[in-house]
Amino acid sequence: MFDILNHSPEINPLATEVRLQGSKSDLVILVHGYTGCPREMKNMGELIHDRFNFTVLIPRLPGHGTNSKDFRKTGRKDWLRKVYDIIINNENEYENIHLIGLSMGSLISMLSSIHFEIKSLFLISPALYSENKNIIFTHLLKYIKPVISTNYQIEDDIEDPNLINLLKNYSCKDYTKQLAELHKLMLETRKILKYIKSDLKIVHSKKDKLVPLKSAHKIYNNISSKNKKITILENSPHVINYGPEKDKFFNELIKFYK
Repeated sequence: MFDILNHSPEINPLATEVRLQGSKSDLVILVHGYTGCPREMKNMGELIHDRFNFTVLIPRLPGHGTNSKDFRKTGRKDWLRKVYDIIINNENEYENIHLIGLSMGSLISMLSSIHFEIKSLFLISPALYSENKNIIFTHLLKYIKPVISTNYQIEDDIEDPNLINLLKNYSCKDYTKQLAELHKLMLETRKILKYIKSDLKIVHSKKDKLVPLKSAHKIYNNISSKNKKITILENSPHVINYGPEKDKFFNELIKFYK
């Protein structure tokens, strides 16, 4: 007899989910991006917990932080359901729930806000559009060429074997079915912008090579939130909280939650 419980994929140590227990007043859920993992949100979560004593949760979206085979079994409904379940399981325990989303995590956060009572949204490089214009063809391409090699090169100064493993599984190849699922999330989110009423802050960079700046402006100009702010940085990469303007970014984060 096979023990199916022992066949779950191994989670990379960098992708371990984070829970930092704080007060029962505010819960902050940080949602990472497409092919990302909790690692990219950890510095923000720790800052918020230390400064405000909010409870912090950083989930790992299904298929992320394990391996490419696991990733290719998942799609947008799995990623959305993970965050929806966390909100459902915690909404009666906390006075306020806040969502912080990076890239695709911003889409999941916005979609969550129209189904649940979300106090605020903090969106980083929200992926409403993509600089990759070929993403629209992935809905057909997924049946013809499910895996495409990328030009991504792992930098020589990266020595952490866990990080190298993540990059090999998620950055060195494109998976067209999952890219199509990401594009569906983009299309779904564009349709619901006018229904978003939560307090909102957007931070985007002019130097983002993955998501065009029009994404931030489209969201800001079309949501119904009465309290909304946008900050455009000059020299940051897509993952702003690890870029050269991270101190300015963290100041904006602290200012928002004050």
